[in-house]
Amino acid sequence: MNKKGFTLIELLVGTVIVIVIVLIALPLGAIRAKKQAEKGMKVQLTCVREAEESYKAKHGTYTSDAMKLANWKHSAKRYHFQIRDANVNGFVIEAKADLNNDKIIDEVWTIDENGVLKNVK
Repeated sequence: MNKKGFTLIELLVGTVIVIVIVLIALPLGAIRAKKQAEKGMKVQLTCVREAEESYKAKHGTYTSDAMKLANWKHSAKRYHFQIRDANVNGFVIEAKADLNNDKIIDEVWTIDENGVLKNVK
């Protein structure tokens, strides 16, 4: 007897295998995207820190106004950056993230004048 085609069981097994592969791959892609966004945010925080250092070299103090930082332009889409505290002695810059666009802050990172990055949420 010459069989042409697949049985229903073979089709179901193949479908289940494809579904399992997709279910494994989707979360890995989301994790990778989150890590890429986080990496970009850390680069941005470091750039703001360097801009603050340049500002202090010219003016003798750090600024709390990001618009005065000539060497930095905000380019991370998922993060909102804010200079929380700035004076002659130091500063703290904060990056808040809404990673899934649900209007809830998912992560908060800070960097200080020494370059110390902290995940505070």
